[in-house]
This record gives sequence, structure tokens and C-alpha cells, in this order.
Amino acid sequence: MMQIEFARPDLLYLLALLPLWGLLVWPRVGRGVLYTRGDPREKRLWWSSVRAALILMAPRLLRAASLACLVVALAGPERVETIEEITTEGKGLGLVVDLSSSMLAEDMGDRISRISVAREAAARFALRRPYDELSLVGFGGEAVTRVPPTTDPDLIAQGVETLEIQLVRDGTDISGAVLTAIARLLESEREPRVVILLTDGAHNGVELPPLATARAAAALDVRIHAISFLSPEESSLGQRTIGRQRLAQERETVLEGLSGLTGGQYFRASSPFALDSIYRAIDRIETPVRQLVEREIRHSYRALFFLLGLSLLGVEMLLRGSRWGLVP
Repeated sequence: MMQIEFARPDLLYLLALLPLWGLLVWPRVGRGVLYTRGDPREKRLWWSSVRAALILMAPRLLRAASLACLVVALAGPERVETIEEITTEGKGLGLVVDLSSSMLAEDMGDRISRISVAREAAARFALRRPYDELSLVGFGGEAVTRVPPTTDPDLIAQGVETLEIQLVRDGTDISGAVLTAIARLLESEREPRVVILLTDGAHNGVELPPLATARAAAALDVRIHAISFLSPEESSLGQRTIGRQRLAQERETVLEGLSGLTGGQYFRASSPFALDSIYRAIDRIETPVRQLVEREIRHSYRALFFLLGLSLLGVEMLLRGSRWGLVP
């Protein structure tokens, strides 16, 4: 769809002054003598009168048209072309990965550690999210921002590959990790905001209870998806001792509370395949939003009208200096 608009439409009111200008400069009896340098023996007097009137009016009509073009040029005429495009709007995602010493356990088959599997799965997930603004937080007894918000998924994948247990002191401060991730998400204008938390331990921080953190996240409209990442033996109820059962219950209570209070989901993973499946499920839950956006392209005609006005002014000057000129 196309339409014509003006950058300064108020200047078009100057066109109303042109009739007044025409009255002021229109020739009157005795103001000048019009003559031609043609054949003086003109027999058709009526045609001579018409021609004289046309020659008399032409310079002023050209001057009026020139002024009108210059006024239009000052008003800034533009052809506005509206284009409809389908755009994909991503979200703000905060990846949070547990770096406690328990993640060094090599119980993922073939002596593969949990942290290795977690890194690979998170990196693959990041590379599948080209439209989002992602950030990366590692945590243990404290949280550290590894990559601030960025729209470059390759940068996040590189940051995930450099996650090491030695980056933070040992522990599992889930509240601190979530709060750090929320702080990074609030640096961006992307909405909705989502935290994806992966941990293999129960919260043992002392500063803020996880459920209080969940309520704060909900108040800020931040959704949390929590992933409990354990070995197959630890995931099996039959293999748990009384102590492990208590820790498992605490962990699930915390993670279910974080996800449930914020509108997210709680997942359990006990193998690399299961963890990949969970990240793919989150992919489907947090799909980018496709929307129709109207974009305007403006083509200025200011220079065209300016050149046209100068051209008409030049024609008028040539006419006045020709053999049909007006002698004052």
C-alpha cells in the first residue's frame, strides 16, 4: 500500500498566498509596453490580442508554478510504502548450570561425568535458539555470570564449554543462582523471561529460601523450568538410603516449588538422552513468537520538486529575455 505524506504539511498553507502574490504582480494599464519583434503587418487582430495576452501571462504563470513547487518542496513530500513482514520474536532465556563438586560424578555411562553431559546438552540447546537473547550463569555455593545477555548463540555455546567446577566455591545455592539469572534477564527488554535451571543437588544456601525466590520471580513475571539431573541409581527409589531419600525429597520440593509458583515445569533426567529430550521439550514449550509487522519505506520527493521549481524559474527567465520579452 502506498500513499503520499508531507514532513511539514503546515507549510502547504503558504500556497494560499500565491493568489495574493498574483494580484500584486499582475500587470495593469500603463505599467509596461508589450511588443513583439515579428512581422508588424499583422492582419488578424484577434489572434494578435490572444497571443499578446498569453505572452503577458506566461512569465507570471511560470513564476507562480515555480513558487508552488518550492513551497511543496519545503513541505517535504514523501511516498510512503507499507510492507507487511512476518518476523520471529525470541525470548529472554537464562541458562543456569550447577557447578558443584557432585557434578564431577562419572555415572553417565562409559565414565562420562555429569558436567560433561550438562555442558553438551546446554550448548546444543543454545544453538537451536537463534532468535532469543540468552545469558549463562554457573553456580555452586555462589553464582557467577559466565555470559551476559547476547543474541549470539555461538557465544553462549562457547561459554557453556568453558564451565568448570573450579569457577565457584562448592555448594548448591539455588536461590542465589536464580536471582543472578533474573538480574541478567532484567537487563534485557525481551519478554517473556525464562530461567532454565539444571542441578543435581539440594539447596544448601543460607541467605534466601528458594520458595521466596520463586515468589519474587513470579512477581517479576519470570518463568522457571527446573531440571533435576541425577544418575539412574540415584533416580531409583529402591536404591535410595534414608539420607538420600530425604535429600531427594528436599530437592524435588524446592525444584517443583520454583517451577510451579512461576508457571514453569519440573523435569527429571538420568541420562544424556533424557537430558536432551528435556531441552527439546523446553524448545517446544518456549517457541519463538511469529508476528506480522508493518514496515514503512519512505521515498522523498523534496529534491524533485525543488529541481522542478528551479527549472520553471529558468524557463521564465529565458522567456523574459526572448523576442517575446516584456519591456518595462
